[in-house]
Amino acid sequence: MKLKKHADDLAARMELLDLPADSQLAREFIELYEARCRDCQEDRLGCTVRPACENRNFLNMLIEIGVEPEDLPSFCYSQYLEQVKRFILEKKGRGMIDRRLQIKDFLSTLRVSSIKHFLSRFKKIWNNTSDVQEDNIMLVAGDDLIFHFDFARGILVINPRHHELDNYQAFRMYVELLSKHYTINASVSDMAANWWLLTIELDGAKPLKDETLLEEGILAKFEDLHIDVTDGSGHVEAEVISNGGGPPFEVMDLVALFEGISRSKRRKKAK
Repeated sequence: MKLKKHADDLAARMELLDLPADSQLAREFIELYEARCRDCQEDRLGCTVRPACENRNFLNMLIEIGVEPEDLPSFCYSQYLEQVKRFILEKKGRGMIDRRLQIKDFLSTLRVSSIKHFLSRFKKIWNNTSDVQEDNIMLVAGDDLIFHFDFARGILVINPRHHELDNYQAFRMYVELLSKHYTINASVSDMAANWWLLTIELDGAKPLKDETLLEEGILAKFEDLHIDVTDGSGHVEAEVISNGGGPPFEVMDLVALFEGISRSKRRKKAK
């Protein structure tokens, strides 16, 4: 492992105090965890089934700040790649949420040669696949998985549930992805720099009230949410304010809305 040289990368993300203080704290954190990581890897069985950092979060953080694979804790990383493979190919093992991975290692682990090969292969495996690409970002949804590819950084996030939608482009792309994935007619408009309106046209849904569609915790993430459904048609209008001082608006909040509407449509069809 060669982690100390990445202390400045970690300090740049912290932004807690002043730069010298953050740099010192980052170096100490890396040194402490590097020793802990070394001890963990010496216990191969423990590292495999119960790593010292829960859910391999230290490894996940190292990938996020741009540590190259050759500098990562090698045995831990090999177990991580195996976990990714089993989860995606066999749907076995512990669930993966907000897990980072180098795109090149992701493709190699799944034994595909390119993103195009990845899409063509898994469209044959998954029951439902959708994708959206704009600039250096590609979003892919397949069955109950979401992949966020950042080609500029060479990083992939698997199931980005806590990924903050803090700009209009990201918000619009996720709405487009989920609209395709759940076959729900949705559109967005940019009301102001950080104020966005999501409109969903409903067809074949039974009459609903806000509390029957979403859990109270999800409703709180929207600045306003209005549902008007009668006689099997209607619409939903959801307002989102980003960076408004409240809790961050995340991918999982948007997924919850689309899943709730999708469940309502399925219940209607079942009757």
